[in-house]
Amino acid sequence: MSKIQIIDKPDWISWDSIHEVLLEAHKKNIEKGIVMRYPQMKGSEIEKTLGEEGRCWVALDGDKLIGTDSVTFFTGKDWWNKNQKVAHVCFTGILQKYQGLGILEDLNECVEAYIKDRNVSMSQGTTAENNYNMREWLANNSYKTVGYFCSKSHHYSVIVVKWFDKCSFSDNFINFRCKISEILVKIQYKPGKIERFWLLSLFCKCINKLLKLISY
Repeated sequence: MSKIQIIDKPDWISWDSIHEVLLEAHKKNIEKGIVMRYPQMKGSEIEKTLGEEGRCWVALDGDKLIGTDSVTFFTGKDWWNKNQKVAHVCFTGILQKYQGLGILEDLNECVEAYIKDRNVSMSQGTTAENNYNMREWLANNSYKTVGYFCSKSHHYSVIVVKWFDKCSFSDNFINFRCKISEILVKIQYKPGKIERFWLLSLFCKCINKLLKLISY
């Protein structure tokens, strides 16, 4: 193993190569039924998602691509990010052979430095509810779970946020809102985004609308 380099994605590394590394990096999760949307996206979809403002970093062992991490930006609409510019960290993965060597931390350092250089004070990401290793890593790196959602994958997912400046919400309030989100999502949907009995679904939608009115 040569010295690991962390650099901006060079042109000679294709977006399809990024896709292939993400699939391989998430292979164990996929075998467990933890199928996140981003590792499934083709190279052209990754490039389109990042757009002009997004940026991608890669980890190289010599000329071998072994890991990647990316960030894009959006304007928030939820209670924790309303009308704020938010950095969305995505397309993160390290080949299994190289996991546990601090490469993810090195990639994340580049991502966060870029976010701060753009004067963005909040970073957001998503992962599967039962992706316990990643959730532990995120918690250890100051990310807080703020909400739940259910996609067409066969599991629930969580939304995590890291504030680089002082957070304006108390931990108790964040935990309270997160618990409400979890309860409503799990009442409304079965894993796989299958709606439950329509009256329960309607109830959850009404509660969500009420919470938005209260928040804004």
